[in-house]
Amino acid sequence: MAQKLIQPINNARLTASYKWRDAYKRQFKATHYGQDMTGGPIVYAQGNGTVAFAGWDNVCGWVVGIVYKDCYSWYYKTVSDITGRYYHMADVRVKPGQRVTKDTRIGTVGNTGKYTTGAHLHVELDTDTKYPNYTPTLAGNSNILKKGTRGAKDTTVDPMRWTHTKASAPDNQTIVAGYGSDWVDPRDAKLPKI
Repeated sequence: MAQKLIQPINNARLTASYKWRDAYKRQFKATHYGQDMTGGPIVYAQGNGTVAFAGWDNVCGWVVGIVYKDCYSWYYKTVSDITGRYYHMADVRVKPGQRVTKDTRIGTVGNTGKYTTGAHLHVELDTDTKYPNYTPTLAGNSNILKKGTRGAKDTTVDPMRWTHTKASAPDNQTIVAGYGSDWVDPRDAKLPKI
């Protein structure tokens, strides 16, 4: 049975959308392959999965990568295995090989690593689960993350097309878009609730 991934933090406020416009590219000289959000401050796994990597990365700060099996996309109406990558946390609470659920605390929203402008969580989702630590975000390898993709094309996906908001107890999640920002697609706050 397919699982529905939920938001990794409660009371989320989006501050930068996936590959949205050029404001992010102008400031950081790179495409934004994930979404940035504030809130929490606790960061949870988005569903049932296995931790692929966790620790201090010399570019992205405290990072965690989780492989989730059989994830349902509300947007595409398809099921796929997904890698979730989480960057810039204040700490990490899981270890490689650990099995996690939506109730597992994986870290805390933070402001670690290079290229951050304040406390937030960067979330990347990727259909490449064979090489979970490869990311197009990096131009060069770091100690945990590797540059680019293992294939010829970008395999990241828009997190908002694979994520649900669990508005019911005990999660009581909400999400709003950071309106007025050139970095946020206002449609991103309209996620299906479960």
